[in-house]
Amino acid sequence: MKAVCSEYLKGQFGGDESVVEEIYAEYARSAREKAEEASAALKDERYDDLDRIAHAAKGNALAVGDQESMETAVALRAAAKARDRGESAALVARLKELAAVL
Repeated sequence: MKAVCSEYLKGQFGGDESVVEEIYAEYARSAREKAEEASAALKDERYDDLDRIAHAAKGNALAVGDQESMETAVALRAAAKARDRGESAALVARLKELAAVL
């Protein structure tokens, strides 16, 4: 578990380890799923879908205090709105990297 997320979630849930672990596990699953969805949307150049996926990833990251993933998702939203394939590809790759280590 990322230390920053552990600290944030413990603060939110009064240190209840079982709740923290359950929420983090769901976040990790969702982050990996969103990263794969983003990759598929980018491949098909579905930029509106990519924006929606990045928006969801941003919200999920905010909910657990994962600033790095949140910032990546925000940047991905901007790249998707600009229909910038190169920047979007780099950010989708970064989301996948971040999700893989959760």
